[in-house]
Amino acid sequence: MKITEVRAFPVGVALDEPLRWGAMAVNSKGGIVVRIRTDEGFEGIGEAGFSSEYFSTVGPIINNQLGPMLIGRDPQDIAALWQEMLDATHMWGRRGIETYALSGVDIALWDLLGKVSGQPVYRLLGAAKSKVRAYFAPSLKAPHLVVEEAIQAVEQGFTAMKLRHGPDLKAGVDMVADVRDAVGPNIDIMVDANMAFDRREALTLARELEQLQIAWLEEPILSRSLTQYIDEHTWLSDRVSINLAGGESLLTRFEYLDLLKRKTFDILQPDCTSVGGISEAKRVADMASSWNIDCVPHIACSSGTGIALAAGLHLILACENAPMIEYDAYGGPGWDGLLASAPLLKNGFLEATDAPGLGIELTADAYGRFALQAIPALL
Repeated sequence: MKITEVRAFPVGVALDEPLRWGAMAVNSKGGIVVRIRTDEGFEGIGEAGFSSEYFSTVGPIINNQLGPMLIGRDPQDIAALWQEMLDATHMWGRRGIETYALSGVDIALWDLLGKVSGQPVYRLLGAAKSKVRAYFAPSLKAPHLVVEEAIQAVEQGFTAMKLRHGPDLKAGVDMVADVRDAVGPNIDIMVDANMAFDRREALTLARELEQLQIAWLEEPILSRSLTQYIDEHTWLSDRVSINLAGGESLLTRFEYLDLLKRKTFDILQPDCTSVGGISEAKRVADMASSWNIDCVPHIACSSGTGIALAAGLHLILACENAPMIEYDAYGGPGWDGLLASAPLLKNGFLEATDAPGLGIELTADAYGRFALQAIPALL
């Protein structure tokens, strides 16, 4: 079997109003779809990065650099192809858009392998469970709107949720307290501060949140380097009892080494679409397991294609130390016709199916309906 095509294209739908997560705001829900085809008629689907808005940089790397390397190769040789793609970036970067591109290709290769073998990806990785508890992840909004959405989430069956914390420390704590009052003591609440504070502000925030029975506080400290990121969050971890989570912006397993050795975080959050694909996210999760650290992979709510969610689901189902999955609160093209069948919540859980690969397929008119840019090879 040989690869005959590797192609990336952006898909999305416009939003009536922006969705905000910390410093990041998006005006559309969508992502960068990666499609790999073979001479035997098989097709794999992946997603690269957190948003379709990155296509102008990530897309050309896939379409003009990494993709052509794979033409004529056996798509079942995932580890060999992964290493060759990583090595190819040595002289022009291994952090950021290059790793996003590699991630999307890797996810598509795993989907393709599952379809070739007739097995779901989580079984190929070594199944640890068949379903996982989902947590609701609303965007940063006015406090009364967050409270309303939190109540609705509980009514829909969620037993956990992650709230976004803005730059105003007091207003953010008050919002979390209002949600806690609204949903009661039996719902797990996590807080994502999106690196909004210096370390002393983060210490104040953590001690306030400890009083509200918060399951974890995510990346509260603004960091400009990996050294600062590890040092400052380790400093905070040594001074509070609340669990700390982080790692969503780290790329490849190598950036997790010192962080694991120092036990900076209680929960690691690699993202399949950026860390290096399913292959590398699984390695990070296994490394975390050796340190008795949980892994709850990041899944970007700025996307909404359903592809990253499917990849994260299959990764989590293959990891004994992955107890929850982030669930997009606002849908997107994956639920509006991009996919023939998107992952659906059932009683607060996401459950695996026996469908091969990631269990997803693009609809026949997916490109025509959702493509945000004309790609000649797809016309």
